[in-house]
Amino acid sequence: MTRGGICVWTAAALLAGGLAQAQDAYILATYYRCTEAKEKRADELFKQTAAPLLEKQVKAGRLTTFGWGRHWFGGAWRRMEYAVGSNLDQMIDARNEYIKDFTQNAAAAEEFGVICSSHDDYLWRRVASSQAPAALAQYRPAIAMSTYFQCESNEEEADAIVKAAYAPVLNQHVKEGKIAAWSWLEHVMGGLARRALVIDAASHKAALGYWAALAKTLEASSPEASKKFGSICHSHTDYVWDLK
Repeated sequence: MTRGGICVWTAAALLAGGLAQAQDAYILATYYRCTEAKEKRADELFKQTAAPLLEKQVKAGRLTTFGWGRHWFGGAWRRMEYAVGSNLDQMIDARNEYIKDFTQNAAAAEEFGVICSSHDDYLWRRVASSQAPAALAQYRPAIAMSTYFQCESNEEEADAIVKAAYAPVLNQHVKEGKIAAWSWLEHVMGGLARRALVIDAASHKAALGYWAALAKTLEASSPEASKKFGSICHSHTDYVWDLK
């Protein structure tokens, strides 16, 4: 299991009234831009200082899990942290308590901020997945491939295509062991990406090989749906994260 988190819930309090009562899975994620020469030190600071505090929130029942990813392939983001929960009220409480605890170690917080000096925050909600909401991201293999999509206003149609045409194929591939898990996430708050497809795999080769084969499989099995999906979610950015 991979866990982690430093500042993933910055804007979630704004949503407490509208979403906190929904029983589903939410992912609050922060994507960091870091000084590459010092990234290993950021990993150490997270493990030594942040992880125990977030583990405390899991044990308190406010979070279900949390994680930390290292950039292996992709764009400008160098580190990713995420926290998963089913109730935003509880997640906000966890965040507030975490901030109180974390700021007591001012030296570590300042050092981390110097190494990873800027970030993008996102709040995602699970739309479809091979995992139930309560099990989302609980146990993960070594690699995650995340594709972040730019989409047009009819995003709900893209969601419907994923559920009807893509999910059966992805679920079958989980059963066959080609991938460990997958999730389709919708943007609730954050940056420009509107949807994300996350695929967990055992290795870099498995993740990249699967992604290349998946596109061909979906185009062959559902050509019209794939064409429509591409017209809605017209561009994307791929990342591969090391989770272990």
